[in-house]
Amino acid sequence: MNRREFLKALASGMLFSQNLWAFGFGLEPRAKKYDFYFAQLVYGKGLEWNPHPASARTLAELLRTRTSIPACPERVDISPLDANLFQYPFLYWSGTDAFEPLSEAFIIRLRKWFDAGGFMLVDDALAQPESGFDQSVRREIKRIFPEEKLTRLPSDHTVFQSFYLLDKVVGRKAVVPYLSGVNRGDLTILIYSQNDLAGAIDRTSSGEWRYNCEPGGEHQRELAIRLFINIILYALTANYKKDLIHIPFISERRKKRPR
Repeated sequence: MNRREFLKALASGMLFSQNLWAFGFGLEPRAKKYDFYFAQLVYGKGLEWNPHPASARTLAELLRTRTSIPACPERVDISPLDANLFQYPFLYWSGTDAFEPLSEAFIIRLRKWFDAGGFMLVDDALAQPESGFDQSVRREIKRIFPEEKLTRLPSDHTVFQSFYLLDKVVGRKAVVPYLSGVNRGDLTILIYSQNDLAGAIDRTSSGEWRYNCEPGGEHQRELAIRLFINIILYALTANYKKDLIHIPFISERRKKRPR
């Protein structure tokens, strides 16, 4: 199966039965209009959970134009206590500041959501190691996963080849050169980016990029876009691209790829 056939199968739902979306998640078929919904975790007080309000729409456009995956252009804002939580197998958690511990009810619901097959992307919008948000989110990850640890993802992880072949980890900034994750069996069910991925694709009302990417400029923005897309593809397809059929193909592409 080449990439065009792979994406056609993905868009038609043929691969969903073998990935993270197959554990009782999702809207009823008659209500489902898109294959990807960007659901964002609402927590704390005020709008601290929403540092980049325009990024979800940009991501939907990028997914549509670069991968042909039908993505909902509107963000879904959802609390762990929302009755509709289990309709959304992808959840995005972001922030810039320290926050109070989540309630025990929040923790229990998120734990059940992960147990049902959910995938979460955590994105430090401040992009500053050991920031208030970084310390707070690590504390909560430990509470959600008392038996599992947040660890560095290896450079040959499937997320780095789920669509683009990547060997760099960046976002709006490039401060932590790796992704961290929580693994369960052979799947990574949470990925943590400390470089502000959403900041790299946030736009103003006039359509311009809201932030410069530091220190690498527009080349870095392109790498951040590719990484964001790869993470979404990993959420959709899990380890599909890691199977034995694709390993020789991926290795050969890596040899020929321009740096």
